[in-house]
Amino acid sequence: MGRQGLAVVISIILARLLGPKAFGLIGMVMVFTGFATVFGDMGLGAAVIQRRDLQNRHVNAVFWANLVAGITLMLVVAAAGVLIARFYKEPALKPLTACISFSFLLSSLAVVQSALLNREMKFRTVAVVEILSVSVSGAVAITMALCKFGVWSLVAQTLGASLSTVLLLWSISSWRPSLPVQWSALRDLFAFSGSLLGFNSLNYWIRNLDKLLIGKFMGSEPLGLYSRAYSLMFQPVMQISGMTSRVMFPAFAEIQHDKERVKRIYFRSVELIALVTFPLMIGVLSTARNLVPLLLGPQWLNIVPLLQVFCVIGLLQSVEATGGWIYTSQGRTDIMFKWGVGSGIVTGLSFVIGMHWGVRGVAWAYLIGGNLLLWYPSWRIVGSIIGFSFSEIVMRFAPCLLCALAMGLGIRLLDALLPQLSHLGKTLVEVPAGVLLYLGLVVAFRVAAFRELLKIAVEKRPGGK
Repeated sequence: MGRQGLAVVISIILARLLGPKAFGLIGMVMVFTGFATVFGDMGLGAAVIQRRDLQNRHVNAVFWANLVAGITLMLVVAAAGVLIARFYKEPALKPLTACISFSFLLSSLAVVQSALLNREMKFRTVAVVEILSVSVSGAVAITMALCKFGVWSLVAQTLGASLSTVLLLWSISSWRPSLPVQWSALRDLFAFSGSLLGFNSLNYWIRNLDKLLIGKFMGSEPLGLYSRAYSLMFQPVMQISGMTSRVMFPAFAEIQHDKERVKRIYFRSVELIALVTFPLMIGVLSTARNLVPLLLGPQWLNIVPLLQVFCVIGLLQSVEATGGWIYTSQGRTDIMFKWGVGSGIVTGLSFVIGMHWGVRGVAWAYLIGGNLLLWYPSWRIVGSIIGFSFSEIVMRFAPCLLCALAMGLGIRLLDALLPQLSHLGKTLVEVPAGVLLYLGLVVAFRVAAFRELLKIAVEKRPGGK
């Protein structure tokens, strides 16, 4: 939560200082460099966490394999800067790409240390590393933005985050690589990591096809608006899901053969995520017209309708993304890859169709084709692995959804009653009112997830039992 809060604050400050074009340029580069990041890990970091009989020869081989991949990707991406600049017809992308390519080398040095800490469930240590990394890189980016470095502030943020993470992890972790390398040990991991790499690679391009198309055919400013709206939704929701995933993946991997226990804990986890993310997304959707100009400035006002669509997507994805815990912890990345192919085709076609209606059309296509149409089969497949039905999982988060929708309606009614107030005035009234209304509803209707959260809070309190 500390990392998430810092990231949101830093992104808001940078958005106010830099404007849409800078974010559009960096978004163009990140479409390609982000894939290289996914490919560079090769799924081996997750394999280190998931494998039950992990030996040092496996870990050592993973480190050197990632280092070779990191160096290779750094050179390839740096050389591809010319092609990326030609593709978008933006000459400024060539030096940006060359500089960002160094992050692949840096990131490769952190894969094993990070995976080992997560495997051992040392999440407090991981949290300290990430908070410090976000703080350092954010401070560098904001300082450069104030000094009028423009888009290079965002480049410095990326490199600063990678470098500080590596330095911190190596100072904390006691594991060190050695020579010679038993490359044959990688074969034990590729059955798991190969399918995971295939899914992650395919999923990456499908999830970024919208940005690729907008950047190519609409330009940097529309892409800047689209990517900023997307990240405002994506950051808090995926940070919450990602944060719990870091915990639940190794935990489920440890008890992977006890499917009934996995199912029981999975249901509780999904309920708790819904308790937080559903009101967050409905709240942002309901207050977007006041929040955006207040937080980002009037130059970002055009992202409001995009942000509202993305809030619905964020609500759906916050719980649906948890299916990855089941695929990976149960070692069923083969099913995960097959589902990725089918869902990817539907999502990709949706983006192409949505392009005919501009940026908003792409956002709506993402909601309808990339989420609503795939909602039922996605849950059915995950349920078949650990034994639950679609109706069972929906009933788990339905109370949180109903309370969040009622809260959103209350906020909109309150907004209509306060026409004379400024954006700041409305926000100061509506946000606390929404929080109080939601809390009142979950207490009044005795929502199980809220009672579970209170129980955890009592147990974690000093002297709690």
